[in-house]
Amino acid sequence: MEATRYRIGEVSKITGLSKDTIHFYVKSGLLEPDFVDEANGYRYYSRWNLWQLDVITMCRKLSIPLSQVKEILASHDNTKVTSLLAAYRDQALSLSRYYQQVADDILWYEQVNERIQNKPLDSSVHLETLEQEVVIAGLCQEKQTYEHYHASMMEAAKDELLHAETIRRRYGYVLDLEAMNQNHLLKLQEYIQIPNCDYSLVNPENLLIIPAGEYAVFSVHIQEELADFSPLFDWLNEHHRTVDQVFADEIGLQLFGYVEYGYDLTIKAHLVDESSDKSAD
Repeated sequence: MEATRYRIGEVSKITGLSKDTIHFYVKSGLLEPDFVDEANGYRYYSRWNLWQLDVITMCRKLSIPLSQVKEILASHDNTKVTSLLAAYRDQALSLSRYYQQVADDILWYEQVNERIQNKPLDSSVHLETLEQEVVIAGLCQEKQTYEHYHASMMEAAKDELLHAETIRRRYGYVLDLEAMNQNHLLKLQEYIQIPNCDYSLVNPENLLIIPAGEYAVFSVHIQEELADFSPLFDWLNEHHRTVDQVFADEIGLQLFGYVEYGYDLTIKAHLVDESSDKSAD
């Protein structure tokens, strides 16, 4: 009994696959028509070809690469097929974790920027006790241009940024206290904090320790590198406190708008320990 043969249009109707898709599988070497009429060149497909198309369709639904689909079709061995699928499952799980991180990062960025848009700045100075923090910083070179100290920080952090699994980060600066007294924002050093990184790829000289201790904290809007820092100095005079270092963290990650619209910073002025002041007296 002669085996039933199907033209491509019939195969398309039976399987629901378009003719273009079937042609693509043929050109890719996944599918070879069981019979070609030498007289007219017409290609005919068999029940075996229909089974192959069913396997190909299942594999493509699993997003298995064409090269692995070829292996599965050629194996004719369910044990080997199971092994191939198990290996691909591991790849799929890895990709799943990757895309979950992508989705989480996008949600984080949306939430950060929504908070920036809707939360008013707290310009009142208040006292906070902060833990020590280690960040990646460019080398401190006083009164350099923005491009220079930003480039220095980026070069220091490049390997860690390239290998980080997340886009989450926080940028910050070490500020010149004297310039702040003139309401000018002079950045002596730029740094970046990347969550869940051990900074093993960073040169030790580029690791900056932001010390633990008491900080006078407030938020301020920066426009053309100018801002009103008088609340800090008024607070220091009122409370008879002195500052040895000032750090500024950008409020959220904003990719654009810095130059035209300005940007917001959280100022963290590290207070000299009162007990050390008294012992020095």
